[in-house]
Amino acid sequence: MFASDKASAVAELVDENTVRRIGQTGGEPNGIALDRNGHFLIANWGLGVLQDLDPVTGAIGAVLGGQLDGRPLLWLNFVLVDSVGALWCSVSTMADDLLDTIARGTADGFIFRVAPDRQSAHVVADAVNFPNCMALDRNEDYLYVVRTLTADVVRFPIQNETLGPPERFGPPLGGRRPDEFGPDHGRFLADPETSRRWGMADGCAFDAEGNLWVTLVLANRIVAISPDGQAQTVLDDPDGKLLNAPTSIAWGGPDMRDIYIGSIATPYVLKGRSSVPGLPLIQQR
Repeated sequence: MFASDKASAVAELVDENTVRRIGQTGGEPNGIALDRNGHFLIANWGLGVLQDLDPVTGAIGAVLGGQLDGRPLLWLNFVLVDSVGALWCSVSTMADDLLDTIARGTADGFIFRVAPDRQSAHVVADAVNFPNCMALDRNEDYLYVVRTLTADVVRFPIQNETLGPPERFGPPLGGRRPDEFGPDHGRFLADPETSRRWGMADGCAFDAEGNLWVTLVLANRIVAISPDGQAQTVLDDPDGKLLNAPTSIAWGGPDMRDIYIGSIATPYVLKGRSSVPGLPLIQQR
């Protein structure tokens, strides 16, 4: 089990009491992925650099940084590896002031693709509302994108090296009203009932039956959206006694039924057993 780690680059969770730290990136490593060579790809949030980490030597190199096609990569959020080795990456906003984007709900995020040889990259979707975690279905027909501020999921048909127009997948998972956008959003966030209603979607992963599980970081909830677009609550902990600010979800283990839930607010990762196995990621197939 591996997790992004601000104190290093990537942390290997060896057992319940042992953490092995790998590399040193600076910034805030956020989304991570493994490629077929066993290297980690790291979306470094705040540094705006897509990084490559060799877990054996700890050496870190930059795949892409600064800007792409005139668009700043400062708020680079997530990286995903597909079956041909291409990288799909989300940038949540182009604004310098992240809090202003959250307050106003500005749809100025984008998604870009890095070619398998990593010699070129291009933007494949513009004007996306705070794109966060992403996932590919089993056949890689669609790229599924969690939109944090609207607390929902959209999917883009994959058309060779680019994306087609998006469509919403499943219902809204939160409920932020139009009057709750603006510079005084902080007072709404301070109210537990209001923040839970907002939800703020964050992480996602597919199970083997084609259900997309999504974490709602402010609601302390995990929902699963079925292939037909119906959503049901899988885990709900309103007071955050154990499931507190869930931000990521993943499956592992010999039968792919061990489930792991990460959090931005706790010093632990939750582990449990899932009633359905997870869809293996590229490096697990």
